[in-house]
Amino acid sequence: MQLARMTAPEPGPGEVLIETKVSAVNPTDIKRRTTGRELGRFERIIPNNDGAGIVVAVGEGVPAERIGEHVWVFAAQAGRPHGTASSMLAIPSPLAIELPKSASFADGACMGVPAVTAWHGVLGDGPVTGKTVLVTGAGGRVGRYGVQIAKTAGAKVIALSRPAKSEELEILGADTVVDYTEPGLTQRLEAAAPDGVDRVCDAALALTLEHALPALNPRAVIAAYASDLNPAPALPFGQMLYANIALSPFSIFALSDSQRDAALTGVSELLCTGKLRHHVGARFEFDQMVEAHEAIEAGQVDGACLVAVK
Repeated sequence: MQLARMTAPEPGPGEVLIETKVSAVNPTDIKRRTTGRELGRFERIIPNNDGAGIVVAVGEGVPAERIGEHVWVFAAQAGRPHGTASSMLAIPSPLAIELPKSASFADGACMGVPAVTAWHGVLGDGPVTGKTVLVTGAGGRVGRYGVQIAKTAGAKVIALSRPAKSEELEILGADTVVDYTEPGLTQRLEAAAPDGVDRVCDAALALTLEHALPALNPRAVIAAYASDLNPAPALPFGQMLYANIALSPFSIFALSDSQRDAALTGVSELLCTGKLRHHVGARFEFDQMVEAHEAIEAGQVDGACLVAVK
């Protein structure tokens, strides 16, 4: 990675040009630098998927009324060579979502990948009102939003995390916090959900398959977006078969247009109504962009990693 100057892009048909104010660095941005599908397709890649800024110009087919909007950005660099780690960014108009007046650029930059992943993980198959939702990795970037979204949607929320995060997660809406590091996890999950779990917003699929299945109700759904500790877990097919438990892995970058639009709309509504709290773990200046990436790569940031662009 290196800092460089380049000519500002022009917005193409259906695009908006954004003056970036805050960029965010997430683990997915680190992965894209090493294993991203864009590698080899472009001579130069400007990283970072999330951010926020001001629309300063629009391309053909985009209403001129968008000029001047404060927006948050989703998936800027997914499949494209130009992310938010730049002062100017041209992006498809639907991926620039208007920020409410009550939200700052920092608030907007926190959203993107973590909040959209959490929304789809909790609500991607419909309402969860009156249901029990298990959020694994609850103390992480996605998990914090998952707890809040599930609680706001009317679910009983069980958060799987380390004990150090218990108080914070309870404030965010968790009804019960279960420590995944102690022995007897299967039994403790069953005790935490005497009426069974209906849905898992899952950052730890291998752990869920090994320990959580006895606590899941028939026809429960495991919406899994990560399994970092074991990317190829054994599938207990028999247990899942006879309970009609659905395993629904997903990547937010591969959602259908309707799924993506539903998630962006849902997250935006929660932001507009002030129902999401953001946890910022580190802030950097633009000339520290490399240091920001290195901090995420080293696992040194608990929460959003924000970089002030202007």
